[in-house]
Amino acid sequence: MKPYNISSAIHKILGFQSVFRSALPFGSFRQMSSISTMDPNITRINKYWFDTDNPRQKWFQGGPQVDAEIKSQFSDLISEARASKLTSWTEQPQGTLALLLLLDQFPRNVFRGTADAFSSDAMALEVAVNGIAKEQQKELTPLQQIFFHLPFTHDERLISQVACVALCEAMIARNGPGEDVMNFAEASLGSARKHLAVIQRFGRFPGRNAALGRESTAEEVEFLKDHPFGL
Repeated sequence: MKPYNISSAIHKILGFQSVFRSALPFGSFRQMSSISTMDPNITRINKYWFDTDNPRQKWFQGGPQVDAEIKSQFSDLISEARASKLTSWTEQPQGTLALLLLLDQFPRNVFRGTADAFSSDAMALEVAVNGIAKEQQKELTPLQQIFFHLPFTHDERLISQVACVALCEAMIARNGPGEDVMNFAEASLGSARKHLAVIQRFGRFPGRNAALGRESTAEEVEFLKDHPFGL
């Protein structure tokens, strides 16, 4: 496996960190007193999302059934996360991962097609930046690491898209190609590059316009005809 210095990607993120902090309205993710035991909800969230025979089927082909499961099992925790009541979770990598799922991924299931699907994206991005600054993702599996990257993917600022591509490239170089999981990581890099291209072209994700009540430009309308998912 080719040696790789992860610091090159981390330095890019840390170089952007002051920009993120000046733009994000949420400043409550501070250091908390250490916790001696893991909240059982952390294990419950991560087990639900990752401990299945085919997790990617759940993530991308789950449909209304998975949306309903997440709403039934985790809606209260989503609300707590959005109210900054779970910030102590970020003291450990598995806790940060679970919090990212509550802020970034699960709302896309529970509030699919509405503006509320994106309401906690800024909070998720701050959690991801702080977690990566502490290199927490290095203690997780490649599949889990990808969910540290998604808040960057979902942000409509160019700086986040550049950071996401750098993070994906670093993860692939660090782990090496060939395994099924890394094939998915390489696909994630391809997706990150597509997101970057859309932001470079439009400055936003046209696929969100309807949910957010934004009027599409003529160019965006034509783009969405050929790219109904916005990429």
